[in-house]
Amino acid sequence: MFEELRDYQDDPIEAMFLRLAGDRHPDKIDLGIGVFRDRHGRAPVMQAVREAERRLVERELPKSYLSPLGNPAYCDDMERLVFGDGHPVRSDGRLVSAQTPGAGSALRVGAELVRVLSPGSAVWVSEPVWTHQIEFFEAAGLGIRRYRYYDQQHSRLDFAGMLDDLATMQPGDIFLLHGCCHNPTGQDLDADEWQALTELVNETGAMPFIDIAYQGFGAGIEEDVAGLRRMAAQVPQMLLAASSSKSFGIYRERAGLLSVIVPPGDCDAHGVRRMLRDTVRRLYFMAPDHGAAVVHEILSTPELREMWRSELDTIRQRIVKMRSAFRKTLEAGNPGFDGSFIETQRGMFSCLPITPDEQLAMERQFHIYMLPPARANVAAMNERQAAIVTDAFAAIMAERASGTQRASA
Repeated sequence: MFEELRDYQDDPIEAMFLRLAGDRHPDKIDLGIGVFRDRHGRAPVMQAVREAERRLVERELPKSYLSPLGNPAYCDDMERLVFGDGHPVRSDGRLVSAQTPGAGSALRVGAELVRVLSPGSAVWVSEPVWTHQIEFFEAAGLGIRRYRYYDQQHSRLDFAGMLDDLATMQPGDIFLLHGCCHNPTGQDLDADEWQALTELVNETGAMPFIDIAYQGFGAGIEEDVAGLRRMAAQVPQMLLAASSSKSFGIYRERAGLLSVIVPPGDCDAHGVRRMLRDTVRRLYFMAPDHGAAVVHEILSTPELREMWRSELDTIRQRIVKMRSAFRKTLEAGNPGFDGSFIETQRGMFSCLPITPDEQLAMERQFHIYMLPPARANVAAMNERQAAIVTDAFAAIMAERASGTQRASA
């Protein structure tokens, strides 16, 4: 049985982290891992999280099993956080949710629901895409189609190409989209673009699957979900994967949400709930509760909620400040280069306009590690590292220009 493992290869993401771990250079820079770091390079734990954990320990809560659907109080809190209190899908009873081990498991459970209900559905993913996102749907046996999203070499959204590609979606297809802070590009949609996509979804009969992993990291807690809220109010059905990892800084605790917006009318929401419960049971039985209990403690306690919002605002402001500083450093070190995209994009990530070979050169020559396609975690960068990345980028651009000149000679 295990003979086949001889040729088993690491995926590109794990391979990069192995190279990073093996690099002994004292000034190597890790811009690959998707965590926020402060100016000292630390991944801080929020004080609201520390206080919530202290209160939970003092109450000596039991450790008995929960339902496969997880912590119902956490689900209700997260539904309110993402959709808002008065959203019609909540007031109409059309929302069915399960707590999951992070947004990744929410994607996997959602993929399994699609496989059972509509095995011929294609899943449309952005180009570029967070690579692991595809794996959840491939593991369910679903076909993958790609739509244009971002022109990396010109650092801009390709919305016209996106609409052209998605116009060929078929009824029952799944349209996968990040709700904010697009991973890996940081390039988000504006209100008009969200509306155009909503109308396209309704015209084609496709179902949106929105992945919201960075609420509060972009323009603000409410602003980051404005587009998906409008879409959810206008489409008959939707899947949503949400994560608490970034917004609450509890990465390893794995707390997430899968929500199903069921069609209005005769659709049996209770039947959907039972199917969701049984699907979770077959995949992993139930989610761990610690992270979900922490989030519930914060969101249900006014003083902790305000503390958390203040801390999240500080993180977002730090990211905005670092984006502005990185843009200025890049432009100062590369005369004629337009780095405005760094400042206008949102969330943790932006993609440098370089090729895969140039990205590998930055790694080998300058010990700067990024995930494909040259995804730089600006939220993990400090001012000193920004200067180092700028010098490396300038060197790469000089090599590109030199190669172009040689080719044309």
